[in-house]
Amino acid sequence: MTGLLIISAYRPDLYDDALRSIGVAPDLFILLDRRVGERRQQPRTPDAGGMRVDRRRIDIDDQLRTSGWAFVSPKEREAVRAAIASQRPATSARGN
Repeated sequence: MTGLLIISAYRPDLYDDALRSIGVAPDLFILLDRRVGERRQQPRTPDAGGMRVDRRRIDIDDQLRTSGWAFVSPKEREAVRAAIASQRPATSARGN
């Protein structure tokens, strides 16, 4: 899994600089955050895993707003992916 460098839509200059400086790196994916405008607050879930995901999303949003970029390590990406997967309801097999 690769790291993720997210660049704010309000800082396309940073996106261009990152592409020029880093180029195509096999262990880093550079993404331009296309979200613009005010972000709606997601309802908080009482689930502890959901709180971790919400908190991490808030951290990323804050960093994008203040710095114009945010880095998500491969370990953080996997933790968020696992927390989201654990929140999904279990599905039963079809045909039983």
